[in-house]
Amino acid sequence: MRLGLINATVICFALGACQAVPALPEVSEATPQRPHSHRVIPVSNQEDYFNAATNAQPGDQIVLQNGVWRDFDMLLDAEGTIETPITVSAETPGKVILSGQSSLRLAGKHLVISGLVFREGYTPRTEVISFRRDNDNLAYNSRVTETVIENYSNPTRAQRDIWVAMYGQNNVFDHNHLSGKLNSGPTMAVRLNTEDSQNNNHVIRNNYFGPRPVFGSNGGETLRIGTSHYSLTHSGTLVENNYFDRCSGEVEIISNKSGGNTYRGNTFFRSRGTLTLRHGNDTLVENNLFDGDGAPYTGGVRVINARQTVRNNYFKDLTGERFSGALVVMNGVPNSPINRYHQVDGAIIENNVFDTVRRIELAEGSDAERTAVPVNSIFRSNIVIGEGSDAPFRIQDDLSGITFEDNVTTAALSVVR
Repeated sequence: MRLGLINATVICFALGACQAVPALPEVSEATPQRPHSHRVIPVSNQEDYFNAATNAQPGDQIVLQNGVWRDFDMLLDAEGTIETPITVSAETPGKVILSGQSSLRLAGKHLVISGLVFREGYTPRTEVISFRRDNDNLAYNSRVTETVIENYSNPTRAQRDIWVAMYGQNNVFDHNHLSGKLNSGPTMAVRLNTEDSQNNNHVIRNNYFGPRPVFGSNGGETLRIGTSHYSLTHSGTLVENNYFDRCSGEVEIISNKSGGNTYRGNTFFRSRGTLTLRHGNDTLVENNLFDGDGAPYTGGVRVINARQTVRNNYFKDLTGERFSGALVVMNGVPNSPINRYHQVDGAIIENNVFDTVRRIELAEGSDAERTAVPVNSIFRSNIVIGEGSDAPFRIQDDLSGITFEDNVTTAALSVVR
């Protein structure tokens, strides 16, 4: 089996530049506009907060006094405008601590929450921060920024919750810090369970996802977008310029389970598992750094389903293999149920660098059930750098459906089966 590899001793590589992200959609001209108040409203207790939130007008700035707010069921259900959002912020970012049985829900339009810290407790709800009030009242064109959730885990390990759940459309989660989740459930999830949360165009940008130790079973993802039930639904979520630091809860660091998502410019450091394109089609993975730093079981990207593109990524010092390889292209199940493994069809894997990685797994998972080999796919213009005589490529089944061209490798590398 020829892989279209060319020997080389000098290799140069440059990652492509990140693309600009369009601004959030403007409010329709038909949307009624309320008077702009531009009030700054300081609040020092929960009763004052609820009074201010209940009567909030476009342009209002509700400022929470520094200190500990214990058992705070915080809700902001209001409507700002694109020019004059309603904001809730800490008096000093990082100095407003929500502890005990606290949570945050936001619903409405053009809302901004900033500067809060969740610590020393856990949510009494299923979500710490929720971009909805309830099933019928969601958030749109809203933002949570400069907020921390740290060691805010339910003490019952099997008790499932989600730290951040995005619903609605056109919401932004940026410049936040999430670290130390120990109990069941993804750290963050994008939900597509109603039509109003589909085609959502959410942005998850410039966040720090801190250490998450091995959970030992499903439910330890750091980020999940969609579920198998809605996996053929378009999400359109952008995950950009985030730092995933030792996110090792399970084999899927990120579980992509919907269509049309983009993962761009992220760094994965010493994180066990892979960015897994588990369900859904038309995903773009580009300009990311996967740096295992030689830590055990560190991986890159696992490819499943149709029309997935993996390009311009740098994979470095990754030790994982099988489902946790630097690159894993899976076999599928013929006529797969929606929750199993759909065949890889039309994958484009190009312009990536694999620098001292343990395994590149091709047709991985081939067995009596997963017999549908990759088809109509291409592996081109990739660079594979290695040391010694160990062979990174492992082939589990027929690769005639993958075209290999213009790839570059060092002389010592070969193929294993």
